[in-house]
Amino acid sequence: MVLLSVVGAGFSAAATGPGPSVSHEPGTGMTISSTGLRQGAIKHVWLIILENKSYDATFTGLNQNTYLWKTLPAQGALLTHYYGTGHSSMDNYLSMVSGQAPSEDVQEDCSTSDTLLNANSAIETTGGSLIRNPDFGQLVSKGGANAPLGSNGCSYPTDVPTLFNQFNSAGLTWKDYDQDLGGAQNYVQDPGAPFVADTVPGRDDAACGGPGTSSNNPTTNPLNLVAPSGDVASYTGAQNVKVNNQDFIDQYVAKHNPVPWFESLTGQVNSGGGNTPPLNEPANGGTNCDGQHVVNLDSPATGLVSDLVHNTVPAFSWITPNNCSDAHDAVCKGDNLSGAFNANGTPNYEAGTGTAFDPETIPPTNFTGGLYASDLFLRYYIPLIEQSKAFRDGGLIDVTFDEGNPPFTYSGNSFNNANAYGPTKSDQPNASAGLAADGAGENLFGRNVNTEPTGPNSTLGTNAQGDQLFPGPGNDSFIDRPPACTSTTPLTPANCVPGIVRGGSGTTPGARVDSGATGSASSNMISDGSILADDTGRGVTGTGIPANAFVGAVTDTGPQFPTVNTGSVTVGSFQLVAQNGNPLDPTGPVSGVTLSAEGAPGFLSAGQTADPLYDALHPTPGGGVTGSVLISPFIRPGTVSGVDYNHYSWLRTMEDVFNVSSGRDHTPLSPGAGSVSGGLDGQGHLGYAAQPGLRPFGPDVFTNPFGGARPPGPVPTFGSTAAANSAFKPVDLTASRPGG
Repeated sequence: MVLLSVVGAGFSAAATGPGPSVSHEPGTGMTISSTGLRQGAIKHVWLIILENKSYDATFTGLNQNTYLWKTLPAQGALLTHYYGTGHSSMDNYLSMVSGQAPSEDVQEDCSTSDTLLNANSAIETTGGSLIRNPDFGQLVSKGGANAPLGSNGCSYPTDVPTLFNQFNSAGLTWKDYDQDLGGAQNYVQDPGAPFVADTVPGRDDAACGGPGTSSNNPTTNPLNLVAPSGDVASYTGAQNVKVNNQDFIDQYVAKHNPVPWFESLTGQVNSGGGNTPPLNEPANGGTNCDGQHVVNLDSPATGLVSDLVHNTVPAFSWITPNNCSDAHDAVCKGDNLSGAFNANGTPNYEAGTGTAFDPETIPPTNFTGGLYASDLFLRYYIPLIEQSKAFRDGGLIDVTFDEGNPPFTYSGNSFNNANAYGPTKSDQPNASAGLAADGAGENLFGRNVNTEPTGPNSTLGTNAQGDQLFPGPGNDSFIDRPPACTSTTPLTPANCVPGIVRGGSGTTPGARVDSGATGSASSNMISDGSILADDTGRGVTGTGIPANAFVGAVTDTGPQFPTVNTGSVTVGSFQLVAQNGNPLDPTGPVSGVTLSAEGAPGFLSAGQTADPLYDALHPTPGGGVTGSVLISPFIRPGTVSGVDYNHYSWLRTMEDVFNVSSGRDHTPLSPGAGSVSGGLDGQGHLGYAAQPGLRPFGPDVFTNPFGGARPPGPVPTFGSTAAANSAFKPVDLTASRPGG
């Protein structure tokens, strides 16, 4: 028996062992032993999923995101060891709702054609259970294990069920709210204009918010999604779109919405042929893709606030912010909601002259993204949820991330880096930190384990020398591997691993020109807006640069607040040093800076410097530690849990608290891998959520299991000043809302 301590909650609980165990409390009804909650206690869940941040980047002050870093954990529970299941993004979203492990096309965000991974017959059924077959219930891609990009497929066939199918079978309501679905509003050009449902026709019109037009279908009409040569506008990033000579900023991305990628939800419906229905449809009528199930977050008729106002909140709400509000983009292409706040820091819920409770009705004051933008999103919407009748009656808010990125500055991940900010100075830009960022973790039979199932499509393996051959669920992100061999006799280059399949960041970086770098002869500090923490150690050449000069300590600080949607939100610089690490002064004004190519230590070619992220030996098994925050009347404010959880644990938790196994669909799925309601194990768990002994969120999280009146806790705060905090007042959700 392992004791799980909950810091700050005055609570400790013993982890339960394998096997079902149900207890009863007088007058409370049946208790879900896995969570410690009464059946039906949680009636409404709002999941808000953010992007690409490590625990250290989010919960240390590195990015100054005070609302998520301090305010929300004080209201609920902070999970300090919550892990993503892979890299880069899309694979995490799909694993959360299906329990399916990564494959290369999905790991690379479907930067290929949108085809099916395989037919229903490719679902692994040998052995009859996860105990006898670790890949039981997983769909084997048509390319097979570790097949290169373009050989796998991105969408799943009808007999791969999702949590939404389980809700349908159990008669539970659900809705997928997507910010900017159908295109962002044109409030920058026309402030206060009425809401427009589809500002960019044809961009996200495939089934359930999928990319392209309604003709896009992975079975009958698979489209090339590679921009700019693809068949559809890029769905992987925000962009400017011109419609009728007006500019619209579309920041919705389909890769962050799990619903369009499962034919169990979309079916195979296409005007050119094919009409296979989805696995099931909502029990309350309509279709999985209609305007009551996949909606624009801010729609005045069907959006989030409308449902809160009219108390038409579904049992489960999936909320996908756009590519700015989810912390993905360092500089936002469009509105980051910064205009939707009053001078004292409180949200303005009647912004502009158009629809109230739509934060895009006022143009932004800046275009800073990252965790600054996600804090604005959370500060705007979470108080509205908390003040709703649905939240007070068995509500649970869950703020989580898809994957963890390293805490040091890497591709715009953080405003500040370890050299610039004290709490993360131990997180240096090297292979060890990169591998830690790719970590995996879950709790099995009461024990934290630093592993997760790889699945049949993205396995791990080594050669006779111990070199890693395949990218694994971590997709070699934030680590550099040997390049693919160009010949076998002799090996070219000398350090390559024969037969390696590339993924993630791949080979070591080549030379890079930082044309904007400048400096003076009087200082060894070089200003460079392109410099990143992992550039430390690279050779430096250029005008004013003496021989044998290298990049020393890197400093990236921020955020800055640009008033245009280009440029940088950080100020970057590095110290010029000699090979021994001592400061080195320029010989004159600095310009035309070039950083050397990097190579594998011990196998350097002329002009290369050692790559600090290079590692050939260690696996990248997961998606890294992200952390997660949950708020509910069933959680005592200030709870902290160090239990290892991941997206499979999250899925199992949702299945348990909503008791999906009681649904009506227990008919075996072809070719025999469980059923919708019963899952793989007969207890309602899909995919790797059905791992024997997998722990869902338990009494370490739900520390007030009998609910009732929410325990006293901090009042939500919206600013860094006492004036801003004292200015908060409860909001009348019905004010100025159509039909309110």
